[in-house]
Amino acid sequence: MAKSAYQKTNNVSPKTCLDRISQLPDVLIQHILSFLPTKEAVATSILSKRWLWVWISVPILDLEDSPCCTTDEKLRFDFVQFVTDVLILNKVSFLDKFCIKLNSFYHPFYARTWFMAAVTRDVKELDITIHGMGNSHFLKLPRSLFTAKTLTILKLKHGVELDVPATVYLPCLKVLHLVWIKFTNDESLSRLFSACPVLQELLLQKFDSDNALKFNISIPTLKSLSLSFSGWHGKHKLKINTPVLEYLVLQDNLCLEYEFDDISSLLEANVTVSLLENRHIQLIKALRNAKFISFHWDWYSAMTRRNFKTYPLFHNLVQLELNVGYGGWSVLSRFLESSHNLEILVLVKNANCRGLGLECCWTPPKHVPKCFLSCLKMVYFRGFEGLTYQLSMVKYILNNARVLKMVDICTNGISDMPLDSKFDMLKKLSMFPRSCKTCQLQFN
Repeated sequence: MAKSAYQKTNNVSPKTCLDRISQLPDVLIQHILSFLPTKEAVATSILSKRWLWVWISVPILDLEDSPCCTTDEKLRFDFVQFVTDVLILNKVSFLDKFCIKLNSFYHPFYARTWFMAAVTRDVKELDITIHGMGNSHFLKLPRSLFTAKTLTILKLKHGVELDVPATVYLPCLKVLHLVWIKFTNDESLSRLFSACPVLQELLLQKFDSDNALKFNISIPTLKSLSLSFSGWHGKHKLKINTPVLEYLVLQDNLCLEYEFDDISSLLEANVTVSLLENRHIQLIKALRNAKFISFHWDWYSAMTRRNFKTYPLFHNLVQLELNVGYGGWSVLSRFLESSHNLEILVLVKNANCRGLGLECCWTPPKHVPKCFLSCLKMVYFRGFEGLTYQLSMVKYILNNARVLKMVDICTNGISDMPLDSKFDMLKKLSMFPRSCKTCQLQFN
């Protein structure tokens, strides 16, 4: 058989050509295996003698049982044996990451033993997801985890109960994710936050059936905060004191009471609430230093004029997105009056209420906003239906924004609108007077 051009040029045997990856140094092969689930990394041991024990030096363990384990006791036993064997045979002294996802119920002894084994190897990242415990069973973590000196990333999801002991100190923890877990009490959460002197990123998603009602997030080093509260039971309080916070994501489906001490460094905020009402004025005030704000709401409860007068000035705001549901377009005028340096405005009609033909009340600002005179350049309108209040908004913007470069209007989500209706809509829009003669009107 004739040799390939590659083999002739490089004088490489067919056998070597077929297995060039085995010629790589162990450290490089181990790096490649670290991207695979541990089960697949172990499976490479059958390839050849060269591969037999390479996997035992991989510093990342990624373990997950099969969903079939929920109904098959033998599979559960095999998984317990597999995880135990992996931890015994793996010879690295320092684990970069230990990730485990349990879809079935296992005795807490096994799970805590696995977690402790990771902590004793100075693990840097610990990612625990437990789906199999059920709503009535939550796994408490071993106490040694709360004094892990090398832990930099901790992610806990679902069937975990956070019961923080009196002795807790995580000197290197920078990233903390707590997703749908159970908190033993309010003190557990506060105690944990105070024991993380370098924490920079916090993600907290809470359901309303646990025991925590007060959330005091006072973290002087925090830069990114993502909060999600769901449910309708009980009153919850949220206090935030994060002087270097730059990014905030907040989803509020509870009756939260807000208290903000210091978030003066905030650059970007993305807020979603089910019902926009008077209690959110305190939240809006706290966002006054942000450069980018995205505000979403489904329902609107008319805010009193007295509260509207307390709107702050958004001196730094350059981009504003309002995703509006059933009512509340009057908020737009308040934001425009208070945002003197606004450059980009994005208006979105909530996808849940498109196509219903519901008219809303919109009153333009009493005076032309300062941003209309020298700053506002781009306006985007999504979910446009050609309703009276929407046409009034576009007409007001075109007629008063002096440096406007483009208005981009899109009827996405209204796919059944007749072509003739869209043409008539475009005709109306095109006839509106424009303060800036070079402004382009785009209609999609």
